[in-house]
Amino acid sequence: MLGYLTEILGLVKGLKGGFMRGRVAGVVLLSLSIMASTIAVDRMRTGIPSLEGSLIYHRYSEYSAWDATMWLLDLPTGELSQVGADWQGMISPINAHFSADAQTITFMGSTSGLPENEWDVFTSRWHNGKWQEPKNLTGPNGARDEDPKFSPDGSTIIYKENGVLATVSINGGPKTYLTVGKPQSSMPYFRSNGKDILFEREGDIYLLQDGVERKMYAGEGISSYYPIGVDEETYLYTRIQYNKHDSIMKGFYDGSPSKNYFFNSLDWDTSDSYPYQNAKRVIFFVSGDEMIFHGGYNLALADLRKRKVYAIDELYPERDSDINSDFQELGPAWTAFSFKG
Repeated sequence: MLGYLTEILGLVKGLKGGFMRGRVAGVVLLSLSIMASTIAVDRMRTGIPSLEGSLIYHRYSEYSAWDATMWLLDLPTGELSQVGADWQGMISPINAHFSADAQTITFMGSTSGLPENEWDVFTSRWHNGKWQEPKNLTGPNGARDEDPKFSPDGSTIIYKENGVLATVSINGGPKTYLTVGKPQSSMPYFRSNGKDILFEREGDIYLLQDGVERKMYAGEGISSYYPIGVDEETYLYTRIQYNKHDSIMKGFYDGSPSKNYFFNSLDWDTSDSYPYQNAKRVIFFVSGDEMIFHGGYNLALADLRKRKVYAIDELYPERDSDINSDFQELGPAWTAFSFKG
């Protein structure tokens, strides 16, 4: 049955190709639905961990379409709201990250009305029960300003500008450039000590520590990207396997071999990981599992203790509509703060 299922899904992929890095739109077919019903038995809502706080993420048709929207999910209730639905000054917000107090988000997008859209770093403040009109911290400047993330204390944002790592204050102002003259660097993330910086370069994860760059353990596979710090000892990253499917890994700053998570697959991608609390119980991620009947990539979470995976919609069977959609759901980030009430 699995072979037949794979064959059908291969035909569907062929018809629906064209998304960045193989992110294909899912098609709900009756025959697949019948077969999937038996597989879904193992993903019953019973025993799903109770989650607190909020999850922010974006959805788009593809990276270069400039059609992204950003969404905020209240985890205890399943209430979903679009972030910035009334914003006028910018378009296509993606890859949001919360400040330490969760009262500011940083993300990338483009100023509205430009002759040609360009990626810049923005912030928005939570005030009077809504996200305020964003402030552009880096442009328009004719450069690609991408991958913004807050420092642990929330005072500084690190990002890349045309492949050079840079920092800027949460309030804007002068930039500090960290990797001038070095090979292209991207996807920076502060270690929990607020000093060391994880980043990606040429398919490897590096740590910038006291001005010295150190290549981190990679393991088997083709290349690595998207490092996310967890605590002082560990971080998460995505490793492209030899079969070209993405997998999520647990890395160690001391150079110990990384650990492979049980929910990685030889048949689809798992990527864009983000820890819930200390990542001891739950990890959010994005899944290309065709058993989630929506387009391309979808939000999911792993219960590490019970070794179970759930599509985000399984947490909220009472919802009238699904959270995952026929667009690509990507870039989840969590905070303990609730924006309800």
